[in-house]
Amino acid sequence: MKYLATLLLLSASILTAQSAAARPTAAQMHGIPTPLIVGSSIPVDWAGVWSISDSTYDCTGVFKSASSVLDTLCVGQTFSGDSTFVCTGSSTTTTYQETCTGGFDLFPDCHASIVMESHGTRTGESYYSVTTISTTYSGTGEGCNLFPSSCTQINTRGTRTGPAPAAYCATPARAATWGELKSLYR
Repeated sequence: MKYLATLLLLSASILTAQSAAARPTAAQMHGIPTPLIVGSSIPVDWAGVWSISDSTYDCTGVFKSASSVLDTLCVGQTFSGDSTFVCTGSSTTTTYQETCTGGFDLFPDCHASIVMESHGTRTGESYYSVTTISTTYSGTGEGCNLFPSSCTQINTRGTRTGPAPAAYCATPARAATWGELKSLYR
């Protein structure tokens, strides 16, 4: 769930740093696409250990980076999202689509607005999804006009390699914000 749920929250940091070197690896942040809608729980059909690979492009098709990671999804786990983003969508046992909007202030009088659209399909033991993240900047703050609009597309392929380990899924993680987690490691 960590891999498939956190990218939404960290998409903003990807978009403010456009170089491949500045982009976190999938193991650090991937969460898109979530195979369910934010606030929903993981259904049985999506549970298991997944080998996930993604390829990142700008929206004109220029390749930026690739990464891969293993992730475990446990039945009933939920992802609550971030209060700065509003997500809507729908899902079935084999498909999902989700749109999230939100933003943040880079500095006084400079706001980043983010729209993330995801859709994916699971067929048997594999899934494929496409996520587009668009960012625009607005405001009169000095330097805000230096941030160009950006668009990133992430194509993700996942293959289920086995069932979710019962012991792993029996130990729930304590809920925490991204800031709380970062403060533990400083």
